[in-house]
This record gives sequence, structure tokens and C-alpha cells, in this order.
Amino acid sequence: MIQIKTKLTSSTIKLKNVKNLIGKEVEITIREVSERKSKHNWNHSGSVDLKGKLDNRSIRDFAHE
Repeated sequence: MIQIKTKLTSSTIKLKNVKNLIGKEVEITIREVSERKSKHNWNHSGSVDLKGKLDNRSIRDFAHE
């Protein structure tokens, strides 16, 4: 996967290092990004007693249950 973040200056986009993709089917998505960075200010924090449920498990596995 190639991801490029740039400011467009014309209607032509030149891509570098895509020689291995020539002749292959690709998907190109263009998404406008906001210039201002939004930072979320959390108003609350908390904790929970899991009674040792994560002792021998990956937290990613637990998050999907």
C-alpha cells in the first residue's frame, strides 16, 4: 500500500515508486483533510476491576468479546 499526503497544486498527480503496479488493477482514493488538528479533551476517566480476566489473554481478544 502506498499512502501519500500532499497539497494539490494542479489537476495532475504524479506518483513515485509505482512501477510494480503498472498494468495491475488499483484503487485510488482522494480525501480532503482538515488543516486544523482536532484534539479531544476528555472530561471523564475511569477504571474497572476485571478480576484477573486479562492475566493470560491478549487485550485485543478481550476487547472483541
